[in-house]
Amino acid sequence: MRRDEIELWGESMRRHHYLGYRWIAGRSLRYVATLDSRWVALIGWGSAVLKCTARDRFIGWDSETKLKRLYLIANNARFLILPSVSIRNLASKVLSMNLKRLSNDFRAVYGHPIYLAETFVDEARGYRGSCYRAANWRYVGLTSGWSRSAGRYYRNDQPKAVFLYPLRKDAKEILTGDFIPYDFNVVEREGIMNKLKEFPVEGLMEEIRRIKDPRKARGIRHSLGVVLGIAVCAVLCGARSYRGIGDWAGALTKEMLKRFGGDRSKPPSEPTIRRLLQAVDAEEFDARIGGWVLNQQLLTGKAIAMDGKTLRGSRDGEQSPVHLLSAVVHKEGIVIAQQRVDEKTNEITQVQPLLDKLNLKGAVVTADALLTQKNIAEYLVAQKQADYVFTVKGNQQTLRDDIRDLDFKKKLPITRTSTRNTGE
Repeated sequence: MRRDEIELWGESMRRHHYLGYRWIAGRSLRYVATLDSRWVALIGWGSAVLKCTARDRFIGWDSETKLKRLYLIANNARFLILPSVSIRNLASKVLSMNLKRLSNDFRAVYGHPIYLAETFVDEARGYRGSCYRAANWRYVGLTSGWSRSAGRYYRNDQPKAVFLYPLRKDAKEILTGDFIPYDFNVVEREGIMNKLKEFPVEGLMEEIRRIKDPRKARGIRHSLGVVLGIAVCAVLCGARSYRGIGDWAGALTKEMLKRFGGDRSKPPSEPTIRRLLQAVDAEEFDARIGGWVLNQQLLTGKAIAMDGKTLRGSRDGEQSPVHLLSAVVHKEGIVIAQQRVDEKTNEITQVQPLLDKLNLKGAVVTADALLTQKNIAEYLVAQKQADYVFTVKGNQQTLRDDIRDLDFKKKLPITRTSTRNTGE
């Protein structure tokens, strides 16, 4: 919109919308619906509200996930059919057309998509949200009757109806999932090609071809090397889910596919990639790919996280689920080593087996409070020539008090054989 159009948009909202208009909070977009060059409707979108029990209950996320994902929801803060306009079903038609482009417009302006739209209807004023219902929005309940002003909440005793519109069928799964899938279809293919030109794909493919293919020979459309090579490169480029890997693969051109050894015009689909990654020997895959990654980069100056996770879906009858202790490069999120933790032991005993084969000289190893152990600290400093950052909690009161008593403004002498701790 031109500056004069923005001013006219704001002036029209101030004059004709019952809430008036000062600004739209957060990341905002303004739209004008025209008919034969005539303005007939105005729509304004902003950032989602922080607290809405009905919406949060519908999504099913916890408070921590909400704070991370709230930016993926847009709030329909203003919607106005201009008073001189009287066209049957205009409001629902405008809403439907606007929703079809909303996510892509947010991506173009702010660099991320929108998965869910929200709005609030003041039923006390006689509104029923008819146009939202006609446009297939879903009523999910009432607000608790609070308003926010100058950073403070106060009760207004005027609860509003909450309507939501998922922009994708799997919107709730995405908003509550472990990772946000990145739609690589919007990435410029030229940018991917430039990255692949500098990437040692051939060396990676040699390592992957040594991995045993778990599939039966009949019906195979894409070779093991093509599927796993694409999956590894997608993760190294930022994909953090099966869907993200599939999107990245879908953005590849024929020329790019040839570097992976592909002889088909289309890359493997997300289900094909997912099935093979689930079927391949995980330990062999981790060992070969982790070793290859280590050969491509030095760990000096890198931050390596020790993290324990229980694998979902790994429980088999009376058998306990699989628990793994992993070494992960912080920035890239790459697993460079894994050690299975037997149910008869714990993560503490598996730290040295996990790290023994890694060259950690000059690296910084991080861990949570469970692994804040003197013997682990001494092992990292004395044997691996690495530094560490450990979490110290109240169950180690003496150590925590010692850290609190340190004068960090005073420069402390540090020797390679000393151990250091940081607490929270």
